[in-house]
Amino acid sequence: MSYFPDSVATMKATKAVKSVLHVGVMATVMSLAVSSFAPVAQANDDPDYFRVKMDPGGTLNVRKDPSLKAKKVGALQAETNGIVNLGCHIGMPYLEWRTSTTAIRKVETRRKWCNIEYNGMTGWTAGQYLEADLPE
Repeated sequence: MSYFPDSVATMKATKAVKSVLHVGVMATVMSLAVSSFAPVAQANDDPDYFRVKMDPGGTLNVRKDPSLKAKKVGALQAETNGIVNLGCHIGMPYLEWRTSTTAIRKVETRRKWCNIEYNGMTGWTAGQYLEADLPE
């Protein structure tokens, strides 16, 4: 009884699998290379500028990081306009989320944070208090 035919069949099957994997890897590399040159469509509907959407007399805290626990770096008065939008996201940092209670997680995973710049002050603020504004 010879095992040679089984060995040849195994070698052929292995070669076929390697060939398929090689083609798959090459296709993935090519698609990544092509997509890196394609323009990225932004699904961002946020404006370039904000204004503070609060009743007169109110203030909006600006924080170092997108978190209620982050250090306050300043505040914006109600109806302040010309605030530059540096980008917004929804949620909280994972490390903070991991150590938070379930109640805080529920609120914070829905909170929109916006990175803003105004008169040299840069920080994060709650997006629910911002609305679209035209540049000055």
